[in-house]
Amino acid sequence: MMRKWWGAALLAVLSVRGAHAQQPADTVPVATDSSRTRVDLPVEALPDLRVSPLLPFEHWAVQAARRAEAMGLTRFFPAQRAVPRTEVWHALTEAARNAQTPALRRLTAGWAERFNDEFPEYGGYRVFGPLTLLGGSAAVGFDRATGRLAPVAGYQGLGARPQPLPDVSDPRASLALGLASEWAAVSGEGAYRGGEAVVRRWDVAVGAGAFQLSVGREPVGYGYGGGGGIVYSDPDALPRVELQTTRPIHLPWVLRHLGPVTVHTFAGPVNDPARHPTNPYLWGFRAAVQPHPRLTFAANRGSMFGGEGDPTTVGRVLKMLVGVVHSQFENQVISLDGRYRLPTERVLPVTAYMEWGADDAAGAMDETPARVIGLFVPALPGAPEAGLGVEYTFFKAGCCGHGPWYQNTTFPGSWAVHGRPLGHPLGGEGAEYAAYAQADLAHARLHLDGRAYLRDRTAGSLARYGGGNLFTPDRLGRGTGGRLDAALHLTWHTDLHAGFALESGDGWREDSFHAALALRL
Repeated sequence: MMRKWWGAALLAVLSVRGAHAQQPADTVPVATDSSRTRVDLPVEALPDLRVSPLLPFEHWAVQAARRAEAMGLTRFFPAQRAVPRTEVWHALTEAARNAQTPALRRLTAGWAERFNDEFPEYGGYRVFGPLTLLGGSAAVGFDRATGRLAPVAGYQGLGARPQPLPDVSDPRASLALGLASEWAAVSGEGAYRGGEAVVRRWDVAVGAGAFQLSVGREPVGYGYGGGGGIVYSDPDALPRVELQTTRPIHLPWVLRHLGPVTVHTFAGPVNDPARHPTNPYLWGFRAAVQPHPRLTFAANRGSMFGGEGDPTTVGRVLKMLVGVVHSQFENQVISLDGRYRLPTERVLPVTAYMEWGADDAAGAMDETPARVIGLFVPALPGAPEAGLGVEYTFFKAGCCGHGPWYQNTTFPGSWAVHGRPLGHPLGGEGAEYAAYAQADLAHARLHLDGRAYLRDRTAGSLARYGGGNLFTPDRLGRGTGGRLDAALHLTWHTDLHAGFALESGDGWREDSFHAALALRL
């Protein structure tokens, strides 16, 4: 195991380069502990927490920062979908400074105040010393899930089928804590559910300049799509060594004309022997550039490689890093994505985005692509508290010598771990039509996030290549579904979270429910 972690660390260091960082803003709006009223303090009056734990993509604050960037209020440009707390804090406080209309000022001030309540290390509520106690929580709740399927392991043409996952109906308790200094942070979250205590997430991070190096278990995701990305789409926390920029950098020499750049890379063991008995590794890389504040381009790569089936050598790893395909050693998924914020803010702010990807083989970008195309309206006219988006996702069936999406003969466990796809939740071949909406109401104390979709999973690759969508034949054909999540900020130290999800089709139904009351520590 130690050799795996050293190998992962080497991959993370080899995959990234850096240069000069941008400077944070001069002042930030915070609240005092006694009056709970907002004041403007210089940055030097607060701790310089350059290293911080990650917030997952679905966290209300990451969604708020994403909306603020799409409104043109901040240059929120994270390296991946899970974002360091400090980066989110800078985005929300910058949005609060730049808001012009009374309605936007109320919304962005609510975001900043709620963030400072949830993470008091940024709100001036504590006495700081060499170590800062990070915002933590103790929570009790209940989880229920029925009808779930694990993605297929192996080819359906050989008789493999997706397997049902056990139903869940359990109370849950969790505890999250963290400590930080100027250049390091330690955080973790443990949970007790179904008679078992587990460490769900943990992270040890150190930083230098604009870079943060982390070791632990945390989510990884690439792409801008609201429903997920083609390469990595926020699967359960992965064991990994991770190196990323915590704020945009500028490359040296003539490359500085490209504009700000963000970079993320990680590597680690798959650690799912039931699905992947050869114990392979995962690697990922994302590089994004903003030649203009409205325009962003990115390249994403992911690879499952090595393990006990085929020896891992330095030469093979280096070839993989530069894009040389070795089908008996690794399975790669790649994509390119871009987004453009239209110059229409005075009438209607709109961001258009697209991701285009391929699974492994040369020529697949043109012959069997996947694509995610969407429009995101972060603030409705007269009601900036609410935003909405529409999204279309399509994965083409295998042809022209290219096999089915997310499946590979070298790694029959498929592009999945622990019962969830690593890539888009559609599971490959087929289409999804979706609409999503977000709202921050009552001075941002109530966050609502909903999504409705129609999915059509197909198996056109089955006859020729032996595979189809990761969830067929059990989920073959059309299914409709949706989810709604709510996060209510009850008091400055208590939050209530609840959510419901449902998807159903011909003869099947999958649903889940969760609720939790969290006490901020």
